[in-house]
Formats: sequence, structure tokens, C-alpha cells
Amino acid sequence: MVSQPSIAIIGAGPSGLVFARLLELGGITDYIIYERDDSATSGPWQQGGTLDLHGPSGQLALKRAGLFDKFSKDLARWEASGLRIVDSTGKTIGQMGEGHDAPEIDRLQLRQLLLGSLPAHKIRWDHAVRTVERKADGRIASGDNGCVIHFANGTSATGFRLIIGADGAWSKVRPLFTSAKPVYSGKMFIEGSLSHSNPSYTIATEMAGPGNMAALGNGVKMAVQQVSNGTYRVYFGLPVPEDFYHHRQRSTITDTDTTSKTEVIRQLLLSSNDIYATWAPKLKALVETAEGPFRAWPLYRMEPGSVGWARTVAPGVTLLGDAAHLSTPFAGEGVNCSMYDAVVLADHIIEQCDGDVSLVNMEDTALERALTAYEEDMFLRGRDLIRCSTKSEIMLFAQNAAALVSQIAQLD
Repeated sequence: MVSQPSIAIIGAGPSGLVFARLLELGGITDYIIYERDDSATSGPWQQGGTLDLHGPSGQLALKRAGLFDKFSKDLARWEASGLRIVDSTGKTIGQMGEGHDAPEIDRLQLRQLLLGSLPAHKIRWDHAVRTVERKADGRIASGDNGCVIHFANGTSATGFRLIIGADGAWSKVRPLFTSAKPVYSGKMFIEGSLSHSNPSYTIATEMAGPGNMAALGNGVKMAVQQVSNGTYRVYFGLPVPEDFYHHRQRSTITDTDTTSKTEVIRQLLLSSNDIYATWAPKLKALVETAEGPFRAWPLYRMEPGSVGWARTVAPGVTLLGDAAHLSTPFAGEGVNCSMYDAVVLADHIIEQCDGDVSLVNMEDTALERALTAYEEDMFLRGRDLIRCSTKSEIMLFAQNAAALVSQIAQLD
């Protein structure tokens, strides 16, 4: 008979997987991970671009997880940390990050690295969470935090001592703590790609090389980044309404007609003087030849003041990463902060276990001490991350963004 695990981890993203790995290494194996994806094989638009892992946070998490050597030798792109910054004429105004200890890794590669470090049976795929609620009758058995997890597939689970919400921006665990929801930042990325055979591949190679390029001007942004197979992702950053991508095509194009959607957006980007119509030919070429289907990434964030709650609100529950402190990506710290969350939380839980390899025998007061200590640290870092990201966002989308970033680049 398989015993009920004590810990439920909602979400198989970087923070949830790092946390699970650290529990394993600490001898705590009575956990289960619930993930919405059907399997470990990601679709093309679930893969995302690349992440730069920082020494004191993301790299530290991999070291603590015993995965840094494999990352460093096989996956890290140490030469890809550079960021070339140009203005709308294509003129280079700064070079940042070269030689920094912030190697890139594809999101998918990081996920596979972490998944490979865990027992396969610990992950329940196709378990998107619909809601998490407190038991209505108030009766809570010993070792039960009183929550029921309801899944979109029609099943449910309960009887957990600890539930970890590592389920991202639209967390289903967060409502146990607060009614606050992510707010739209007013910024959106439209994403395309450049294959090796793309006519503009040589332009991307010239401007971004093995790393990244950002072009700034007119209050908009363009970014190019190389991924591990040598192709490029292209991101067109726009200050637009939340429904921009769908509203522009609503009356004439169906949601399934991705080819037509892509061409409508492409022509809009190229024809508007407020976007890229007046930009340098080589930058416009990246728009003209970017391969679709284009994908919209509206950017959301939590308000800094919403990061924080009393432990008594939801005993035996906490949040990791974006579920706790969603920010826009402009500080470059999001995944690093999330992975570091996992380290801090695992450390406090293992400390309170006091040599026991299960939460079953842990006193409620000891578990709450661990969660309190973790959250005191996380709240401060999370609020700071949101503020820093928002400050960078305002600068990067300013009309004089090129001049502002040029000043910073000179100090880098």
C-alpha cells in the first residue's frame, strides 16, 4: 500500500523542481509534484527562450542540488552572457554583461536537467489545479493542513501536511492567502524566431552573436537572443493594451488561423511610425523575416504591497517564485530569485525536521517556524524584485531609452 505523501508541490517549474530535489537530498521523500503539462515533452511554445543563471542564486541552487557540474560542463553557455544594445538606427550604444558570471541555458534544458534528478513516479502529469480550498466542515485530521486540491481532470487530493504553490503567475494556491491578482504592466512581447536558413540570420549573428541584442527607440523595444541550437528568438516589445494581439484581428481572423494572425501583426509592426516603420533597414529586416506563428506574451506583475501575509491565514501552505512575487522580466532576476526561494525554504524545513526524514512527526509549531522564517526572507526579496523590474521596465520603454541605457552601459 502506497502511503499518502506529506508534501504536495504544485508546479514542475524551476522553483518546484529545485525544492523537490533538495528535499530528496535531505532524505525527505514523502512528497508529490502535480504538473499541468501532459508529459515532460514540451510543445514548441512551452519551451521559451534562454535564462541567465547568476552565481549567488540560480547557480547556487544547482550547486546545492548537486547538478552544477553537469550544468557547467554540458549545458551552460558561458560565452552568451553579453548583451549588445543598439538604438533604432542600429548604432551600438553599449555592451553589457561580457565576462559576467551569468551563463545562459535554455528553459527546456534547465527543466530536463531538474526532472532527470528526480524519481519519475514523483511527478503526476496532466494534473492542472482548478482550485485549492479549505475543507468546508472544518474537520482536520492529524497531519492534515485542511486543504483539498481540485484538479481540472476531475480528481482531487487531500490529507497533506504541507502544500507548496510553485504554480506561477496565475497560481491557484495564492487565493488562500490574498485576493490580489497579477496586473497587466501595459507591455507585451510578440515572439518569433530565426532559423539557420532565415534571410536575416546573418544580421542576428552580427548583432547578437552567441548572446543577446536589445534595440531601443520610439518607446518600443526589440530583443534577439540565441538559443542552444544556434537559432534565434526575436521579441518585439510594445506598450499596448492587454487585448492588442487578439483585438486587432477579432473581426476577420479565427483564433486557429495563426498564419494570418502573424501576417497582420507583422504588417502593423512595419507600417506604424510609432513602432518600427522608421527603424534602420537591418532591424526592420528582423521583423520582415521573423518566422511564426507569432506568440503574444503579455507581461504581468504583482503589486509589491501584495507580497506578504500572516501565517495564520493558511497554515501548512506557502508559495514559491512567481506564485509569490510575479514580476516583469526586466531585472533579469526572476528565475534566479525563484530558485533561491526553493533553497531557503528547503533549508528551513530540513532544519526543523531535526534529523527526521519525514514531516509526519514534525510539530505544527516547528513547521510554521520554518515557513515563517522562509517567508520573512522571501517577502523582502520578492518586493525588491518587483520594484527593480518595474524601474527597469520604465527605463527601457522610455522615449529616450537608448540614451538612458547608454549611460548605464558605460559603467558596466
